[in-house]
Amino acid sequence: MYAQISMLKSSLRKDSDRTWPFKSEMSQPLRLAGKGQRRPNKMFSVVTGTWNPVSGCLHNCSYCWARRLAETKLKYSTRYKNGFLPRLNEAEFQKKFNGGMIFVCDMGDLFAARIPDEWIQLVLDHARKFENTTFLFLTKNPRRYHSFEFYKNMILGATIETDLDTVYRGISNAPMPSERLKAMIELDWDRKFLSIEPIVEFSSNFLQAILDVNPAMIYCGYDNYNNALPEPPMEKVIGLIKELREKHCLVVEKTIRLAWNERVI
Repeated sequence: MYAQISMLKSSLRKDSDRTWPFKSEMSQPLRLAGKGQRRPNKMFSVVTGTWNPVSGCLHNCSYCWARRLAETKLKYSTRYKNGFLPRLNEAEFQKKFNGGMIFVCDMGDLFAARIPDEWIQLVLDHARKFENTTFLFLTKNPRRYHSFEFYKNMILGATIETDLDTVYRGISNAPMPSERLKAMIELDWDRKFLSIEPIVEFSSNFLQAILDVNPAMIYCGYDNYNNALPEPPMEKVIGLIKELREKHCLVVEKTIRLAWNERVI
């Protein structure tokens, strides 16, 4: 099996001509989490810092590491004393930025349905002040992107783990993957980003749906937290990545491993 992994790894590497603004990612090797190998960092490798002006989320995703952290190690902190309920963190608007890539609200979903418009606008207005800094937004409710004005230093991302709503039901209360794909396809923005993580079983139509989004960059990987999700076989995931690269998409692998229910022979 590990010889098979090595063969799959060597077949994958293909550079993309769509490098904005992630040129350093082009030399990244395939990251396999197999026997004797390390898993990659769980954060996006392009990110240089995080900023949480709004925290908390009510999507209740079964695999959510942030909610788990808030309800355990951080449960006695002021910010999470009421659990993972959304809240505005006013002190965060004192922060200043000077370059780099800032992941906004990694401890929540800024564009979730129950976040007030006013909170979102406060965040966008603050980020706009720092033109030399890139702000990465990531949501499971990208339809709300259509209701706001964004600025050239912002990347608009969505987490889309699959294209199969039937597979996704029971995993999260977020909008279904088909709704997210449609919203991202219809979004008129040059700087789009997709996180296909944690990837779950998908159909043969997923490739074209991703291409229709036309993202500047894609991260793809398996669940990092042993949640026994309905995962596709590793060979199928590697095949998807390879096909995306053949279509000139910039794809960065996160945890690539055997699906939890695959046997090592």
